[in-house]
Amino acid sequence: MLGIEQARDLVLESVVKKDSEVVDITSSLNRILACDLYSDIDLPTFNNSAMDGYAVISSELKGASFDQPISLEVIGEIPAGYTYSGILMNGKAIKIMTGAPIPQGADAVVPIEYTKAEGALIKVFRGVKDKENIRYKGEDLAHGKLVLKKGKKLSPADIGMLAAQNLRTISVSKLPSVSILATGDEVVDVGEELSPGKIRDINSYTLYANVIKYGGIPISLGIAKDNKDAIIRSIENGLNSDILVISGGVSVGDYDFVKEVLIEKGVSIKFWKVAIKPGKPILFGVKGNTLVFGLPGNPISTLVTFREFVLPAMCKMQGRVDNPVREQYAVLERDIAITPGRRHYFMGNICYRDGSYFTKPVGIQSSGALNSMLQSNCLIVVPEDTPQVKSGEQVLVQLLDE
Repeated sequence: MLGIEQARDLVLESVVKKDSEVVDITSSLNRILACDLYSDIDLPTFNNSAMDGYAVISSELKGASFDQPISLEVIGEIPAGYTYSGILMNGKAIKIMTGAPIPQGADAVVPIEYTKAEGALIKVFRGVKDKENIRYKGEDLAHGKLVLKKGKKLSPADIGMLAAQNLRTISVSKLPSVSILATGDEVVDVGEELSPGKIRDINSYTLYANVIKYGGIPISLGIAKDNKDAIIRSIENGLNSDILVISGGVSVGDYDFVKEVLIEKGVSIKFWKVAIKPGKPILFGVKGNTLVFGLPGNPISTLVTFREFVLPAMCKMQGRVDNPVREQYAVLERDIAITPGRRHYFMGNICYRDGSYFTKPVGIQSSGALNSMLQSNCLIVVPEDTPQVKSGEQVLVQLLDE
């Protein structure tokens, strides 16, 4: 049976990167940047005041104090968005607003709270150093410097920087299309009667939400019942997408036709079964550029295998360079024992307390325990060769949110 890293490598080796497209920056949030971006400008673009006050010559204010203020004549005012054409001379000051250009001759700004206006004069109660309270051209970002790296997920701050670069549009990776298919006679959709022996389709909706969350275009193929013809029709539709994710039908039951149909439809099966719990029966195959994942039908199995295998494929397909799965070591607060041989994932809760992170399993540790998933904010990871982790020991956890 393959280990998780071996299986994931097979997935990533099969990924074909998506092309790029140009979008308006207002539509680029959480998209993946398709090229390095270098600055065409200096930021700030001119020397400007860091606060409201008076532009001054700093050497004239040495020794200024509340007991011995220094008086200067105010010869003008510079609001933000305007300039001053004259030159500041000795004995003078110019009132200036935050963000306004520093006038020629000035080398500092004294904050307004250290001054008092008296007609055409101000009294200054504190000296300032050369360059104090001035934001200099290019000190934040110099022309020609790398601003954003290819493969970055664009944040609100990044979009602000794009605007600062006077960019209306930006090149990003196209989103992968992800078809989602649930299987099983026992599965019924939202709104349908839940008669004895039936279960609600949970996985289609959690997968749909996860695809949106991590940057994909979800396509719902509905529920295929446990007959070969229905599964064939649905899989044929799903193979038109970049990724096909099938929930259920990959185990060894008499009515689990998914693997058989995939092979008939020309899908090359790369692996079936991985040393992971929950999620052992996961299947992965490829047809052309389409990646096909058969995930086990229990909700927590679906969550774990999506994060370990489908999500890395989505990220690589878009050229994303960071890992959206954040990991953290924490102190375990309850003993965990496993049967060695498979890496185990436990639904858990992590908190920060007294300078350290602590974690413990929550709820029923069953692959079908939906409420345990709701109570959890992390997955506790126990290595396949570790039969027991005791309370007080460090353990690796995966946070369930980016």
